[in-house]
Amino acid sequence: MEDKKFQIPPGLEAAMKALAKVQNLKPISIPNIDLSAFAKVQANALAVFPEIQKQFAAQLQPWADLQRQLERIALPTQAAIQQMAEAAKRIEGLIPRPSPEQIRLFEQLARTDKRKRALDRLGLLPHPSTPFTLLDADDGDEVLRAGVEQHYRDSWERISQDILERAQQFDIDEEAKGALAEALAAHQHGHYRSVCRLLLPEIERVARVELLGNDIGNIRVQEVIGEPGLDLPINQTNPPGYYALMLYERLTDHIYVRVDAANRQKMEADLVPNRHAVIHGLIVYNSFWHSLNCIFMTDFAFQVVSAIKGLGSAAEPEAVSAAS
Repeated sequence: MEDKKFQIPPGLEAAMKALAKVQNLKPISIPNIDLSAFAKVQANALAVFPEIQKQFAAQLQPWADLQRQLERIALPTQAAIQQMAEAAKRIEGLIPRPSPEQIRLFEQLARTDKRKRALDRLGLLPHPSTPFTLLDADDGDEVLRAGVEQHYRDSWERISQDILERAQQFDIDEEAKGALAEALAAHQHGHYRSVCRLLLPEIERVARVELLGNDIGNIRVQEVIGEPGLDLPINQTNPPGYYALMLYERLTDHIYVRVDAANRQKMEADLVPNRHAVIHGLIVYNSFWHSLNCIFMTDFAFQVVSAIKGLGSAAEPEAVSAAS
């Protein structure tokens, strides 16, 4: 009787070809993070969150490619499944187990990212008064929005007092503190459009007076506040860390952007007011959320101006240009 040569089933052959690449994959490594530094300034950990995500995404790409290859092959035999299981154990052995401290850090980063996403959906800026425990719930956006609004309505007297007390520590003039106090009172009485029209020009005035010697001309916020602000530690403001980065980006890339036909519709849909739209009557900002965001951004901007003064990083006179 003639012996028949053993043939590898097509499904198993394809699986083995894919698995053969496993040995060429580099072990996944936990990004090198100075955890001792984070222990001293915990908020700093939040600033590297986007970079950690990029590093992990780059490291996990080969595994994602392998998974796609395996999904395209035919259903393997029981023997092939066993071989895959053994290969999976080898892969698991390549991944170092994170320390308890690293696990706690990653949990914090994940929680912060969840809160940030919730704030983005609501269109609300972060602030020391943010009810973060509400953001941790898995409620729908409408329920969440109602809960956050009720929090601010019920607690506004205390929140307003906290903002004023913190403003007394800022190195800004009394006019700025007086304008902020008026805006807080206007918000409490529902005068929301008044808050926006009062505070957005006041941010510009404070930057002009405190950083530019009250020179005449339009202020280039990116040069006067944005560039010097890059030298500030991320724990310099309240809120610090990841949330400070969010606020800094909105201050430099949204508040003072010029509104035109191309971006007007987008700006109208955004609950964070724009200074150019307010001053020139291009968009009406008259809601509870418009007013709240304006107060929160002003609180942050005053802190940044005060901190820049502390660094001795006031902008040069050329940061002011002729009015256009």
